[in-house]
Amino acid sequence: MRTLIRSPRGAWWCAAMAIAGVGVFAFAIGVLMLPHSSTLGDRLPELTCLQVAFTPTRASDIVASFTVEQQSAIANLLIPGDVTFAWGYGLVLAGLVGLLARRVDGQWQRAGAIVMWLPLVASLLDVTEDLFLYRIVAMLIDDPAAPVAPALPLLAGIAATLKYFALAVVTPAYSIAGILRGLVVDRRAGALLVYFLLLLACLSMVTRPLQQIPGCF
Repeated sequence: MRTLIRSPRGAWWCAAMAIAGVGVFAFAIGVLMLPHSSTLGDRLPELTCLQVAFTPTRASDIVASFTVEQQSAIANLLIPGDVTFAWGYGLVLAGLVGLLARRVDGQWQRAGAIVMWLPLVASLLDVTEDLFLYRIVAMLIDDPAAPVAPALPLLAGIAATLKYFALAVVTPAYSIAGILRGLVVDRRAGALLVYFLLLLACLSMVTRPLQQIPGCF
C-alpha cells in the first residue's frame, strides 16, 4: 500500500480515483437517484432509520409508513442508486486520503496507506447493506404482511454500523490529524487544495449520521 503512495505515479493514481469517484457520484445522484428522491421528498432522511432498524418489527414499520409508490422509489434508490453512489464516495475519499498520505511522513504515511482503503471497505459494506434492505422492501411490496427474516435487518444494521464507523469516525479522525500534520510539512498550493477538499468530504460524511441517526431511536 505504501509503495503505491510513494511511487512516482502514485499521485496520478490517487487523483484518478478521486476524479472517477466524482463522476460516479454525479451519475448516481443526478441520473439514478434524483427521480426517486423527489418521490420521497422530505422523508428521504428516514431511510437512515431503515439502515439501522436491526429488528424485523422496526424495519416493517418503517417500510409500512411509506406509500406503495414511495416503497417502489426506495427499492430503486437502493438498487441501482445507492449501490452506485457507494462507490462514488468510496473512490473520492480513498483518492483524497491517498493524496494526503503522500504529503506526510513516517508513521503518518504508513497509517494513511491503510486508512485510504477504508472508504472502499465502507462502499462494500454499503452495497451489502443495500442488498439486505432491498430484499426487505421488495418482500413487503409484494406482501405487506410478509414476515421479515430477523437476519435481514440485523445484518443490514451491522453493515451500516461498520460503514459509518469507517466513514464518520476512523477516516475523518486520520484525515483531520493528517491535515494538521500536512500543514507543518507541506503548505504548497496543491497540498492546500487536497487538505481543503478532504476536509469538506469528511465533514459531509460526519454530518449526515450525526443529524439523522439520533432521531431513529
